Amino acid sequence: MSDQRWDQLCVQSDSAAFIAEQLRATLAESGYAPYDPFHGGSGTPPRFKRFVRLFVLPPHSGWTRVLGAQDADVLPALLRALSADRLLIHAWFTAERGALDAYRDGAADSALLAPYLSDAPRAADAPHSATLPPDVAKLAESRGVNPKQAEKLIGRLARNVFGAQASNVQQDAAQLFRSAWQSAGAQQLLTALNRLRLPFDLRAPDFETLRTAYQAARMLARRPTASLLDAERAALDAIPYASDLLPIYVGK
Repeated sequence: MSDQRWDQLCVQSDSAAFIAEQLRATLAESGYAPYDPFHGGSGTPPRFKRFVRLFVLPPHSGWTRVLGAQDADVLPALLRALSADRLLIHAWFTAERGALDAYRDGAADSALLAPYLSDAPRAADAPHSATLPPDVAKLAESRGVNPKQAEKLIGRLARNVFGAQASNVQQDAAQLFRSAWQSAGAQQLLTALNRLRLPFDLRAPDFETLRTAYQAARMLARRPTASLLDAERAALDAIPYASDLLPIYVGK
């Protein structure tokens, strides 16, 4: 999740490659250029000031999901491109608002959601991430700190300061992401998600788990005997398809 928003696109498509191609093309039209910050990649160009970071998941039961915060200025064009001749469900929230929207051929139509909604809501559990303790999460929330940025920072500090013991520090850091789902906007989305019936749970996985699993998979592909932190192993266990993820990392 970025400082401003959380997004997930669910597209009726069996081709992750096609969805990734549409994303790259539409973002390129808005001036975004690709970069590769992962193991063995070229890194992040210092000239970039704005970023869009997404993962396209492998297709599941006729749906392909895209996780990651969108650029609100480019989002309308992406919705038009990805919903051409197909259904697209957009789950999103900001600090103040959240909703489920459905599109076909670029047009929003709430009636498109009807076949996927139930009158019997599920329990409104918020998603979990893998890293910070409740007291730290509460402090971060009270100070307006982005949970995912704090999570990343602690991970980096743990590696630098504690070395092989870093995983213990990260495990001891476990719940900060939950606080991001306690905003008014997130609660609105959760209320909608509790009625949604799809072959997967839109509340999982979280973006940071995807990023950690993909980075670990990339590292193992280059160095099969590489040592992993416990958090990286846990991410790979949670995302067994990590090597099949398609990252869309662009900046400008």
